[in-house]
Amino acid sequence: MKKIFCLLLLGLLMFSTAAVRALEVTDVQNDHWAASQIANALNKGYMGFQSGYSFAPDSTILRSEFVHSMLKVIRSEDIMTDGSTKFKDVDSSTQYDQSILTSEQLRLIFGYPDYTFKPEQPILRSEANAVIANVTKGFYGDINVLNGFADADQIPNWAKYSYIKNVVNNLYVNYPDPSYFRPNDYLTRAEAAVLLTQVEKQLNLVEDKYKKTAEKTKTEFLGTNTLKLVEGAPRNTVSLYNTKIVIEAGNVILAKPAQKIDSKKLEIGDQLVFVAPTDVYTQEGTFLYPAGTQFVADVQKIKRTPFRLRKQKNLIVLRKFYIPSGVSHEMAGVTYTTDKGKIVTTKTVDKKSPVKENYFEDTKTATEADFRIKYTDKLSPVVKYDLDGDEICYILLTGDMVIPNEHYWQFEVEDEGDSVDDSINTHEDM
Repeated sequence: MKKIFCLLLLGLLMFSTAAVRALEVTDVQNDHWAASQIANALNKGYMGFQSGYSFAPDSTILRSEFVHSMLKVIRSEDIMTDGSTKFKDVDSSTQYDQSILTSEQLRLIFGYPDYTFKPEQPILRSEANAVIANVTKGFYGDINVLNGFADADQIPNWAKYSYIKNVVNNLYVNYPDPSYFRPNDYLTRAEAAVLLTQVEKQLNLVEDKYKKTAEKTKTEFLGTNTLKLVEGAPRNTVSLYNTKIVIEAGNVILAKPAQKIDSKKLEIGDQLVFVAPTDVYTQEGTFLYPAGTQFVADVQKIKRTPFRLRKQKNLIVLRKFYIPSGVSHEMAGVTYTTDKGKIVTTKTVDKKSPVKENYFEDTKTATEADFRIKYTDKLSPVVKYDLDGDEICYILLTGDMVIPNEHYWQFEVEDEGDSVDDSINTHEDM
């Protein structure tokens, strides 16, 4: 059998030009199930040889190696970061320590509850899936997409919604048996090459904050601030960059309806507008957006209640926001109300089948996914049945709200220590 050949660019010290030569990968045949993806990962520099020209396709890949490779794929390896990692088992002597720091500060990874990252530990297939889900946009899908897989019940709860998202996006690997995920097995280097190639081919799915900026000025990560407009919000983190602000998915913001809403008269497709009642700042004083910012939504789903109640629940989905100057940007969120100032995460559908789960899960992806599945399929988020212009609505961000700044932000970011609430990251979201 023929072995695959890899084209590697070699910089020659004694010449002004570069030479390209074909290198034989000694342990991967042309008919290997992942031959083309392995060649791609080597050619693009996402992965390297193990020893000599051996790729070791069936060997495991370390957690540090996988995040390092992922940053290369999404072209974020040169995003500059400051400060030190919270992981007590990562320091300057750790292989790929800068990639781990960058991944942590970009919130691509979160680590374990004991503040370790375990960089030298092989990565599980479920953990790799969580990393991919964390870098991709929004959430769409249904838990039923997992029904066709024989071992879906073996997926850890914290990783379940990562798999839903990745199956919908076709960003997963299930070799050799397509009906099995094997989520608790270690990821092999061949499987890693397949996943990295899949992400590379669908970079349009990667959230903008993870991508290398096309501008001359590099995107610099400056730190995080805390946003707590509502107690109990599943996430309170705002990431600061020199070119943009990212209010992360899971944050809750406030708005008032710009028109009176009679939910009984709403129809699917109706457009609604909500308005920010005040200027919004982080707890550290960073300005986010002004009073008068408009949030444009449409009615996506209606759930009728029994006639005697004469009510209906409406799924109202946010699509765009406009600052008063008229500049618009895309966003993703849903509106709902609160009970006694706290987020309504659960309600009883009926006495025989109470919905006991709330949507506080272990990862950002789980936050988005759990909301979409449990609320749209069972409950639908509730905006009060009748709203006038003086009542406050709550908007849960189901995707990152990115506020770009063409003149670049100038921040003085203080060391926040443990001030950012990471309490929902109770396992490992990757």
